[in-house]
Amino acid sequence: MNRIRVAYRQDGPARFVSHLDILRAFERAARRAELPLAYTEGFNPRPRLTFAAPLPVGMTGAQELVDIDLTRDMLPEDLVASLANQMPGGLVVLKGRKVPAGGGALMSLLDRAVYTARGGLNENTPANELDKRIESLLNCGEVFVERRTGKGFKRKDIRPGIRRLVWKSIAGEIEFLMELQSGSRGNVRPDEVFIALAEVLPLQPHRFMVCRTAMLARDGRLLWDC
Repeated sequence: MNRIRVAYRQDGPARFVSHLDILRAFERAARRAELPLAYTEGFNPRPRLTFAAPLPVGMTGAQELVDIDLTRDMLPEDLVASLANQMPGGLVVLKGRKVPAGGGALMSLLDRAVYTARGGLNENTPANELDKRIESLLNCGEVFVERRTGKGFKRKDIRPGIRRLVWKSIAGEIEFLMELQSGSRGNVRPDEVFIALAEVLPLQPHRFMVCRTAMLARDGRLLWDC
């Protein structure tokens, strides 16, 4: 099996599109590009496309990843050129690389994701006070949020999954950098972190623009390089 890893940007109108529709957009684009796609077996064969992790609706992604399985060898640059011409608005193919034989699935390799979130506070808060309040949050042994499940709501402690949380001031706004657990071993979402932040800071989560900037493996490497 020949596998090519594709990095793409998701923004503009595509930030409001569900993951299922993103998958369908890639399938349509790959077919129109006449790529030699490998298909799943079974009653309803589908192109073998494997994404690293769904991007929550409303967020942008600076470098999202999808592995595309092919029936024959193909140069990554040729695949990228063919696919890029068929993508809808808001989905921009950036680059591609071959995945060595035996390489793990993206989702199994993923350990954490990095996000930036930029917006404004409801009131002026001195920098030292911001530091103090964020530090107090991180020093908590537990940070509980209500997470929706198939059986209703469940309290979830997200503190172990907050690997890093820092901030800086940019042009009168505040930008958070969050490094959060992600992948098959568990997930913490930026909106859940904002629920916790809103308890200690004068902010409204919907005023922040969130972008996933990187996905990392357990050893700290970019998922792209694994």
